[in-house]
Amino acid sequence: MTTSPVTLTSVDTSTSTATTPQPVTDIAANPAAFREGLAQMVTSVSVVTAEVDGARYGFTANSVTSVSMSPALVLVCLADTAECHDAFLVAETASINILAADQAHLSKVFATRGADKFAAADFPAGPTGAPVLSGATVALEGRVHERYTAGDHTVILLEVQHVHLGEREPLTYQGRMFRELAQVAS
Repeated sequence: MTTSPVTLTSVDTSTSTATTPQPVTDIAANPAAFREGLAQMVTSVSVVTAEVDGARYGFTANSVTSVSMSPALVLVCLADTAECHDAFLVAETASINILAADQAHLSKVFATRGADKFAAADFPAGPTGAPVLSGATVALEGRVHERYTAGDHTVILLEVQHVHLGEREPLTYQGRMFRELAQVAS
């Protein structure tokens, strides 16, 4: 097998048009600055689902992170005050469903206390029994590997056993608004 040579190109930073970051804010003096800073991050939008004792539970999350390739681990964070928190403390399996660009309404439904979340879309059971969103950009389904308390959230480590790949553009969130990805010319 032969490989093509790779050419690396340097970038001239002397003509950069980047702006200087805003002044540093001490969050002890202005706690809202932390929330504002986090709002500037671009994230995917997911609904995380599980079934416990025949009942289905779910929540909206944008804090989903890949952790390890071997074993295949991802993490998601759930607020201790979430309506479904107790269910996710005992759930054995779950599915992290990355929403497609036209599924923003599901984010709102799954973030609403008392909403009939699973009436809003089709969620057939996946191989582990966890509800998997039909039409998601991707769904990561597996067994709960570990849980940790971190501040006012529970960090759930999911060992991914099944990947449901879709072919749809993902929904993103930044600046407290839903957004769609756009191709950037290189």
